Amino acid sequence: MDRGYYAIIPANVRYDESLTPNAKLLYGEITALCNERGYCWATNGYFAELYKVSKVSVSKWIGNLKDAGYISIEMEQDKGTKQILNRYIRLVNDPIKEKLNTPQRKLMGVLKKSLRIIIQLILHLILQLII
Repeated sequence: MDRGYYAIIPANVRYDESLTPNAKLLYGEITALCNERGYCWATNGYFAELYKVSKVSVSKWIGNLKDAGYISIEMEQDKGTKQILNRYIRLVNDPIKEKLNTPQRKLMGVLKKSLRIIIQLILHLILQLII
């Protein structure tokens, strides 16, 4: 391979446990190709040949990165046949996501719900005493 581009795999991608190790490596390859044109134009076949894996494997890794919010994919299709003419993979500018299901947030959610139930019970008891 004669390309002189470099790959970047930021910490949030490297340590994302939802990504497979190969998806992380593919992210680095995508960053290297994005350095040339601002987007990645490579096909699944290109990546499969490069890494000596199947196109299905590459498709899973790309889906993994897309689902995690690290890349976006735009398809250009022929209007008549709907055949895919080009695929543009772009890096999402700020892939760092707020973690909404941390143990503290889950606990706070449970506590808020429990507090609401307790307040409702107290109000119900007060109304029973008044009546």
